[in-house]
Amino acid sequence: MKLIITGGAGFIGSNFIYYELKQHPEDEFICLDKLTYAGNLSSLKSAMQLPNFKFVKGDIADRDFVYSLFEAEKPDVVVNFAAESHVDRSIFEPELFLKTNVIGTGVLMDACRKYGIKRYHQVSTD
Repeated sequence: MKLIITGGAGFIGSNFIYYELKQHPEDEFICLDKLTYAGNLSSLKSAMQLPNFKFVKGDIADRDFVYSLFEAEKPDVVVNFAAESHVDRSIFEPELFLKTNVIGTGVLMDACRKYGIKRYHQVSTD
């Protein structure tokens, strides 16, 4: 099985990736992360050494990018951890929250429908 995990460089996403790598070493994992203030590529240092793990930098709200990734990788499952979650930032940049948390989630769900993905998991504070 092949999984795309968005927001996987964040605290919860990276821990999920390590859990899944341990529980399902036969699966392939693609981490899609924009590497904003919440993402830390060093949290995936050990995973980057594994042949069944790949990191891709990108924005879930970029429809063309997401569609091309789904087309190339043909995932079976999508787990979305990507989200703007710091409340203080929502006061100063509310559009950013709308873009990622609403539009980005919509883009992922549209991609799942377009490419026949049967399982989508939404993990969110919203």
